[in-house]
Amino acid sequence: MKSRLKILLAERDMNQKDLAEKTGLTTRLISEIANNKVKMYPKEALEKIIVALQINDLNELFSLINEDN
Repeated sequence: MKSRLKILLAERDMNQKDLAEKTGLTTRLISEIANNKVKMYPKEALEKIIVALQINDLNELFSLINEDN
């Protein structure tokens, strides 16, 4: 899975700090998710991001990648 958070933030004219303030999450965690540095995504963090960005489908936040290629 690859995070599309950077794209979503750009589409909504937001930055990582804005999202951190809106969700109560740390800017570090937001940055790690946006830059695909997280191996396991905290469920609570994802729920807060989904609510803050008004995402209806988890596929908006993540894209599946084939690592075999």
